[in-house]
Amino acid sequence: MTTSSWYRRSLFNYKGNREFTRTGYEAASVRFVAEDLDVDCSEKNFMITGSNSGIGLQAALEVARRGGVIHMVCRNREAATKARSEIITTTGNDKIHLHIIDLSKPREVITWAQQFAAQHETLDVLVHNAGCMVHERRIDEDGVECNFAVNTLAVHILTVTLMPLLQRSEEPRVVTVSSAGLLCVRLDPLDLMHANMEPFTGNLVYSQNKRQQVVMTLWYAQHYNKVHFSSMHPGWADTPAVRTSIPQFYEMMKDNLRTPAQGADTVVWLAISKAALKHPSGLFFQDREPVSTHFPLAWTKSSIEEEDILMNNIQEIYSQIYNKVMAGASVSPTTEPPPPPPASAEPQATDKGQEEEILPHPLATESEAAKFPVLPPPPPPAEKIVPVKSEVEVAEIHAPPLDTNEDTSNDTSNTSEEQMVERREGEGASEEDSSEENNSKDAKPAVEEREPAETTKPEETKETKESEAISSPLERTEATGKETGDKKEELQDVGDDSSSASIEQGIPEP
Repeated sequence: MTTSSWYRRSLFNYKGNREFTRTGYEAASVRFVAEDLDVDCSEKNFMITGSNSGIGLQAALEVARRGGVIHMVCRNREAATKARSEIITTTGNDKIHLHIIDLSKPREVITWAQQFAAQHETLDVLVHNAGCMVHERRIDEDGVECNFAVNTLAVHILTVTLMPLLQRSEEPRVVTVSSAGLLCVRLDPLDLMHANMEPFTGNLVYSQNKRQQVVMTLWYAQHYNKVHFSSMHPGWADTPAVRTSIPQFYEMMKDNLRTPAQGADTVVWLAISKAALKHPSGLFFQDREPVSTHFPLAWTKSSIEEEDILMNNIQEIYSQIYNKVMAGASVSPTTEPPPPPPASAEPQATDKGQEEEILPHPLATESEAAKFPVLPPPPPPAEKIVPVKSEVEVAEIHAPPLDTNEDTSNDTSNTSEEQMVERREGEGASEEDSSEENNSKDAKPAVEEREPAETTKPEETKETKESEAISSPLERTEATGKETGDKKEELQDVGDDSSSASIEQGIPEP
């Protein structure tokens, strides 16, 4: 069950008043490098969810000023249309596309993401900015809780569905706008719908979802090597979401909240700067610097097993809803404007050894013949198979060439035949030779035929040595495999130590 403690809340308030406020941003911005954002984003495609207001809108404005192609994914049509007009008017960039999608409806998200993946070639940057904090437990027809649907499940659906587009880019990035509220809770990989939370508290649910986002970001970074993943928290910014979701906090802190532009600074930096790519993939950032996702001695670190359980559970929920959508469940998302499918687009294969399945898109009307390739969800995250060469393959690689004796005999027979031809020609050319000379000529090939038989002994000895040496590569391979396994066990032990389980056992939770 998602819980917090007075210790975590105390550290959160202390750290927040120092670093998450406007004064904290001004203190951190002293070390910013202005040239990091001097980037030409022309011909690059950006998708930003929740970009009709607040941090998402500011991030879209900054990218549009640099010439980027922006896909705004929003829920409120009126607010999104107004924001799109503001971006075009302010920046002069008209390459702004609007997509009206309700991220709290997983079926709609799956359907739209499939359509987008089929109609576009590449995506350079995906920014997960949309968030939800509902203070009552709402369950949809698939049993998915509203906060989890927006903050966690939609992030997973968009990431795995749009991954082929991202992998076609030169420097693909995925940025997740998380929250410092994750510092107050420990990961709960089981109760994803918060059925056991009594009473239901929107703040804690939101913090748990943000903790899930950080775990997901690190997992993606470990499984998709080409794409650079990062998560961050914008600090305490004055946004419409803060005003409506936590009004008491807003009234108390409104004089020292960051502006939306200040909150979006690290989002833009992670999305476009070269400096961000110098950091390893999967880190959590605050004001352009990687920071820890745990307070010291706060008992919030999770094990690898718990993180695998989380990813498997998210994947299972996604797969169940995906199967319902593919079975013909009707949904009605709208996209403005709907870009036509590329004429030269080739259908993508589902899996090796399986034929591609083409289904009519649920959005297609009678006048439209829109079709899209079915992209099945990936296998469960926990199953990671590392291909290893078997001993049979290694033995075949190091085995000596076969039929060595046959080759030698063939060479010998060829040599003897040539000598016989020469002897016969010599006999025909010199008919006056003596019988003794003829006898010597007859004996010479016989001697030459015996010579290869005598020379086979050292060849057999060489072959024997080679066969005796065959075992050494196998032994070295097995020994190397054992050493590698030992090293992997050592690394795994180090990773387990990073969860600070020993520290947690020695210090009781406050």
